[in-house]
Amino acid sequence: MDLRQLVQRKLASGERCTHSIETAKIIDDKRHLRIVAIIEKNDEHAILVYTASRIPCLNSEDLKLETVLSVDATLRCHAEAPRSDQSGIATSFLLGLKSPEIHILLEMPQQKSTQNFLAEIKRAQDWQSSRSQSTWFASEFDNKLLLNGQGVAPYTNSYFGSRDSLDAMNKEFDFTDSLDSLQKQLGLGPGVELPIGAKPITSREAFARKILAERENEFTNVQTVRVFCGTWNVNGQSPSEALDRWLVVDEEPPDLYVIGFQELDLSREAFIFNDSIKEAEWQKSVKEYLHPKAKYKKVKSVRLVGILLMVYIQEKLSKYVNFIDADTVATGIMGIMGNKGGVSVRFTLHSTSMCFINSHLAAHQDEFERRNQDYRDISSKIKFKEFSPPLTMVDHDLVFWIGDLNYRIAGMPLDDVKMYIQKQMYKKLLLGDQLHGQLGQSDIFKDFKEGTIGFDPTYKFDTGTDVYDTSEKSRIPAWCDRILWRGDEIQQLRYDSHPQLRISDHKPVSSLFCVGIKVIDQKRYKKVYEDIMKQLDRIENDYLPQIKLDKTECLFKDVKFIEPQTEIITVANVGQAHVEFEFIKKLDDVGYCKPWLSAKPYKSVVEPGLSCDIHLEVYVDKATVSSLNSGQDKLEDILVLHLHGGKDFFITINGNFLPSCFGSSIEALIQMHHPIREVPEAQLVEIEQPGSLSQVDLSKSGGRLYMIPKELWRLVEHINVHGKAVENLFQIPGLQTELQQIRDCLDTGVPDVLPGSVHSIAESLLLFLECLAEPVIPFSYYSQCLAASNNLLLSKQVLSIIPEFHKNTFQYICEFLKEVLKYSDKNGLDFKFISAVFGAVLLRPPQSASCGGGTSKSNRHRLQEEEAKRAAFIYHFLTNDVLA
Repeated sequence: MDLRQLVQRKLASGERCTHSIETAKIIDDKRHLRIVAIIEKNDEHAILVYTASRIPCLNSEDLKLETVLSVDATLRCHAEAPRSDQSGIATSFLLGLKSPEIHILLEMPQQKSTQNFLAEIKRAQDWQSSRSQSTWFASEFDNKLLLNGQGVAPYTNSYFGSRDSLDAMNKEFDFTDSLDSLQKQLGLGPGVELPIGAKPITSREAFARKILAERENEFTNVQTVRVFCGTWNVNGQSPSEALDRWLVVDEEPPDLYVIGFQELDLSREAFIFNDSIKEAEWQKSVKEYLHPKAKYKKVKSVRLVGILLMVYIQEKLSKYVNFIDADTVATGIMGIMGNKGGVSVRFTLHSTSMCFINSHLAAHQDEFERRNQDYRDISSKIKFKEFSPPLTMVDHDLVFWIGDLNYRIAGMPLDDVKMYIQKQMYKKLLLGDQLHGQLGQSDIFKDFKEGTIGFDPTYKFDTGTDVYDTSEKSRIPAWCDRILWRGDEIQQLRYDSHPQLRISDHKPVSSLFCVGIKVIDQKRYKKVYEDIMKQLDRIENDYLPQIKLDKTECLFKDVKFIEPQTEIITVANVGQAHVEFEFIKKLDDVGYCKPWLSAKPYKSVVEPGLSCDIHLEVYVDKATVSSLNSGQDKLEDILVLHLHGGKDFFITINGNFLPSCFGSSIEALIQMHHPIREVPEAQLVEIEQPGSLSQVDLSKSGGRLYMIPKELWRLVEHINVHGKAVENLFQIPGLQTELQQIRDCLDTGVPDVLPGSVHSIAESLLLFLECLAEPVIPFSYYSQCLAASNNLLLSKQVLSIIPEFHKNTFQYICEFLKEVLKYSDKNGLDFKFISAVFGAVLLRPPQSASCGGGTSKSNRHRLQEEEAKRAAFIYHFLTNDVLA
């Protein structure tokens, strides 16, 4: 007799065991065998945990009820990493179940019955969330527990009610937002669908999702919510004005507040490190001035240096919020400094996925293309990593993008602009607006919309006034602060600025939206889903998946560092059934492809008669360039394209990489008397091997080695001659096109003068140092440098024992930086900032040290401590004589 029948015999009339599974309960790191079952009665569900007097159970008398958890909105689930056997195959994972009164940890087998078990919990949760709280289990099973001599703590919501942030609740218990997130973590497939019988979640489910999306009108209702979006560049000021003139301008309270700040903190400490006292001030002020006619809970807040995004929701809607996640993208110098960039928050409200982005794009009137580049970087790099694969911006139903986008009014004299503002001739002004001219006409903010602008430009004002810039620069007024959106069911109700707030040189902007949210009717959903599954049963009985590839070989010629190449493969469904394909990893491989290769999409579903284009992109970055330079890796790979329910196809990838000084070693570079592209491949591979310098016969090589890499000298000399007094040196990122031109110049020796702006040269210098196969301070000395960082003498002793050519390079860079710092009144640099920036590239941790620890609080603290020690080590040599 199977487990489900045994459990069923323990139940009362009208109660039904839908799933049962043998598992283990973890108590003090010890395994205790348990039987876990899902029980249903009148569309209400509970999870019952039984002890067993013997395993296997032979009759129902072997089972004794231990724990009951109601499947409702309060149930939280969390999964830890799968456990593997000796062969490396995942055999189980830990599942945490948390209700307000109970917390248990179970070891679940990695098998099909577990997939169905989790999917059933998800379906029950979705169904219960649309109903009132269950009372059946409280009365029915509490009595059974008491009969067993076990008490259940009375239900209380006081602990949860005291929490300000929904996300903080989940972090407090380290629980995921819902079963969907759990299933994505475990690779068990989506839990939204209702499995039929005992069929596993396979390509049927993937195809069903597509059909469900097409038929969603048959089982969803639309509920409207009001969304307030606000953005303000506060210019580093503290909240000294009442914010109700910005946040409370509508009679009816909004359901959602989405509030973004830029330049929250302009201090050098905020720019380099993670902490900011200004964040606490603005968080407190915003909370105080939310609409007084409603109660709110914070969903999430996320900050990147001076860019802060906060999302609040009315308490009555908070129980319908799931899948909370956030991400940040820095677009500052080297793509890592957070002086510019974007922050984002996503979650699902009922059945509608929502994404909010707050960004601060590149400044200055003429940096039009850099702003566009920032947008492309942020929109493409935002990844919500709680999902597998990570979700991107375009994966959401609704997206709101707010912030200081910094687009200016171009091609108009200042006097004309001010005249048009005075006469409120905004249509005339919009003809020169750099963003307005691109919306719908290019890839910039593609598919985004913006409402009609009916207010004065919001930048730049004399602080404390309503007067546009009267400084020597006399900047042209501009609508820098914008609110855009993409998606259906969005109606903008208003779009305003709030000039009565004067503490900043920007005016805050807000917009109110009426947004349609999809709410699933579970009974109608189940009916549609079962209808789809019946159709699939008929199709799958008659047909097998069949595809045709337009090619099975891809050749990438002359691939260059930081310059992507793309080939397209078309997958055509030539059969009669739907096809789900996926690139799968080969035996012993970490991923489905090598790190310099990617496939988009790497998995998809293709309906009969249709096709799908797969974009295969080769992109050699700082993580992969060294192995290609040294010959340890080649542009060769074989991709396995797997058809679910069908056969595998093999796609061959070949190409050649053009060697670059970026990613070479100092040891190799000082041996090269010519640009790297002129060095024969065999010789390059030879000198890139560790210890190659000891094999050099100076009498045969011309009797000389360079003291430092000649490419480093060219970069430093250019900045020393043309840029050491340039404002914001090492703080403004370079243009990608210019970085590529500089790369070619260094790799080929042509032209004689480095192309590009000083800022692009400066970023190229940092990139060059960061890409060195072995950092300027070799990996083997990393720990010694950290240990000596609080003492100048000890730091000098460590420096004295590193290899001579590394020491020469370090001393040369330090002398250059000291020269640059003599012009700090013009370039805005200081010793602490330069120490932090160059500490990150001159003194890099070994890969094994940088990869471990995860994202725990203790690990973040360790990383911050290491950053500070690296900066302190460099600081000694910038403020003292390196050669002494």
